[in-house]
Amino acid sequence: MDGIDDENTFLLDDELHSDTDTDISSNYLDYSSDDSCSELSSDEDLSSARIFTEVNVKNPPVPCPRFKFSGIPSVHVQFDNTSDVLQFYETFIDFSLMSKIVEETNKYAKQCIQSSVARQFSKSKFWVETTMEELHVFFALNILQGIVKKPGIDHYWSKRYSTNTPFFSKIMSHR
Repeated sequence: MDGIDDENTFLLDDELHSDTDTDISSNYLDYSSDDSCSELSSDEDLSSARIFTEVNVKNPPVPCPRFKFSGIPSVHVQFDNTSDVLQFYETFIDFSLMSKIVEETNKYAKQCIQSSVARQFSKSKFWVETTMEELHVFFALNILQGIVKKPGIDHYWSKRYSTNTPFFSKIMSHR
């Protein structure tokens, strides 16, 4: 098979098209040196970064060390006494994020519907694109589920008198 040296070793890019074994060995990167994890500093270094190396699945190279996070995690937003919950929500869930989620949700739904054969009474036949307003409601219900604890998702739409939460079913259908 092209690209496979043995069952545990894969040859990548330039090595596949090499004329001799010496060409291949000169293209290997030395993972034992500390330089393999250093930053690239010039365009010349970037071109050499495209030279791939043999990867042995049974003995992979040691990964670069992770850098310890040294920042102070915080949100740098100023709120005053007149700020409300909606302003806080809109700080994180802004128009561009919601637009992207709506776009990708609708694209994914179309792909799923087109790639499957719908049964006679399938709900996918009646599917309509989601809107930003629907998604805001969905997010609000998800946030509310963190406040109103239930053992499972179905319980939020339960019709049992002892466990029902009518707000959820009034706002959005379960299925």
